Amino acid sequence: MTSAQDRQPDSSLAIGLCTYKRRPSLERLLEHIAIAVATLGQPATVIVVDNDGSDPEVKKSVDSFAARTGIAANYIIESTPGISAARNAIFDEATRLGVRFMAMIDDDEWPAPGWLVELLKTQSTERAAVVGGPVRPVFPDNAAHLQKYARYWSVQRQFLDGKPFVFCSCNFLIDMQAIANEPRPLFDEKFGLSGGGDTVFFRKLFYRGHPMAWSEGAWIHEEVPQSRAGFKWMRQRRYRVGNHAVRWESIGGKSLRSFAKTLGITARLPLYPLFRREPESVMVGWLLEYDKIRGRWASHFGDVFVEYARPEEPGQKQCR
Repeated sequence: MTSAQDRQPDSSLAIGLCTYKRRPSLERLLEHIAIAVATLGQPATVIVVDNDGSDPEVKKSVDSFAARTGIAANYIIESTPGISAARNAIFDEATRLGVRFMAMIDDDEWPAPGWLVELLKTQSTERAAVVGGPVRPVFPDNAAHLQKYARYWSVQRQFLDGKPFVFCSCNFLIDMQAIANEPRPLFDEKFGLSGGGDTVFFRKLFYRGHPMAWSEGAWIHEEVPQSRAGFKWMRQRRYRVGNHAVRWESIGGKSLRSFAKTLGITARLPLYPLFRREPESVMVGWLLEYDKIRGRWASHFGDVFVEYARPEEPGQKQCR
């Protein structure tokens, strides 16, 4: 472990982010975090976990940010490849620092100025252990036509069993005190290469009775690069969603229940357009539902889709 500003925080708030070979977007994110902290008007600590460590300029960027803004910034190299290891390192550092609340964001995103204000306000009002917020995609200029279908690239409010459910780590605040007794490590290494471990983590918290809430005002932007600005990538993403869903649904001996769900939504597929769940793009919605079901069936037959493998070595790119 190495540290850029290895000191105890001046407040009960930390912002955690993992990064992998994205120094320009990391620098952009840090600048926007500085604005969000200034808007909040109270001290905070930034925890940067680098799941690569080969570029010394990343540490220099974090050091420069801390010196320029006065915001404490702890830089950690996590040598174990995989998003689970990087996320666990963030939580371990937040626990070591003794912070009460931690927000998390991805290195290809940047928050609204009032991001932290809104997360903390909702947490206080709802007394929630976890608060999530929306993610709004930013498409490249030559893919502006995709704005009509932005919902497929976005993160929006979700419910589970009729209650608010935060399901991904790209934009959330967590009460570290509320989860102090949760078994460690928090993120399952079995999902380190494939992704989906954040959903497993949040489902565990949900079913153990930790209340969740949603803050519509705590929005962030996510950059959509050219490689993701198209339905070919989105279809692959929906296939992955279905593939991983079967894996986390089957935890705890519930594989038969997951299989029954796959049978049910497969039988429903011919009628899916009639439900008009995506009224602005009915047939696109149908196609993506089809891809999700394909992914589910592949998982039932033992295929694990790995979206984030590193080309040079077994592993995974971090943060989406």
